[in-house]
Formats: sequence, structure tokens, C-alpha cells
Amino acid sequence: MLKSIEYFSYLLGVEPFWTILIILLLILLGLIKSFYPWMPKWKLKETIEKDGKVTKYYHLDE
Repeated sequence: MLKSIEYFSYLLGVEPFWTILIILLLILLGLIKSFYPWMPKWKLKETIEKDGKVTKYYHLDE
């Protein structure tokens, strides 16, 4: 598997170190996201103007 990563890296014209580093960081990101999932909670505020126009404001609830 490491040989195929090396060949792919040389095909792209970069050092194999950077390709392996990116792959490891993506795996680490996946592990962190699986242990600590975060979903933003959105709040919606609607205002009705005098002419009947509805304006919606979105913001994150902290």
C-alpha cells in the first residue's frame, strides 16, 4: 500500500511524505468527528414589515 502511495505521489509530482501526512490527517479528522459529533443549532427569527414583506434572520445558538 505504501508503494502505491509513493507511485501516486510521484505521479502528482510531490514528495510521498506530504501525501502520507494528508491521508493520516484525514483519518485523524474522521476519528475525532466520530467521537465528538457537532451539529449547529440554528435559530430563526422572522420579522414582518409594514408592506407585508417577511424577513428571516438566521444565527447560531450558542
